[in-house]
Amino acid sequence: MHPLLEALFNLIFPTRPGCQLCGGPGAEAVCSHCQEWLARWAGQPKCLVCGRPLTGRDRGPKCRECYRQRPPFVLARAAGPYEGPLKQAIHRLKYSGQKSLAPVLAELMLQAIQRQPQMLAAEVVLPVPISPGRLRQRGFNQAELLAREVARGLGLPLLSRVLVKHVETPPQTGLTGVQRRQNLQGSFKVTAPGELKDKKILLLDDVFTTGSTVSVIADLLRQQGAGEIFVITLVNTGNQKSFTKIMPMDANN
Repeated sequence: MHPLLEALFNLIFPTRPGCQLCGGPGAEAVCSHCQEWLARWAGQPKCLVCGRPLTGRDRGPKCRECYRQRPPFVLARAAGPYEGPLKQAIHRLKYSGQKSLAPVLAELMLQAIQRQPQMLAAEVVLPVPISPGRLRQRGFNQAELLAREVARGLGLPLLSRVLVKHVETPPQTGLTGVQRRQNLQGSFKVTAPGELKDKKILLLDDVFTTGSTVSVIADLLRQQGAGEIFVITLVNTGNQKSFTKIMPMDANN
């Protein structure tokens, strides 16, 4: 978004007071109800590898997908579910240009990282890029906004130009995991492999659906000499039906 348009947008739609997720009253950026909701979600059994909430169909500590094929990353985790007030916050960031939400949402991601000691071994933060066409249309890359805040919070370098998406791909909505991976093959490119050599990378995106995007990228990064790869996203879309049972009662749905 052009700076003047962004200033006009912020004038017309100023940051609302209270909780930045559900809109509830209070001095905190994320109210106690939403914090408790996220804590309950975090306490649900998760796949040890991809972080999807486990269901009755899953046996053991990993989900069926990760038992069938081990992902190319060490582990993936999310701050919360793609549901309720968190879903609304992502939409306000991505589609309404409310970039002031990035520090608040990044703080939730930092909390999720702190729960995973392995992730604290990361040496650099790498946001998932979007295509030039999408960047022109939206005016910013939401993953880069979040990654900048996360990198600052961890005291790590942000590598925002090392990985690019140089091919415009069709939308992923409605595709299976296999179709998503096929759709993305060859669409990303590493521009400076030397900056990734043997580095432990924290790969950051906003949404984890099937894990196809981060898996394709992780494969590419490993081919280019990267070390261990950890994935952090704001939300995980898996097993959404169970999430609605623990949503904050005062969320504005």
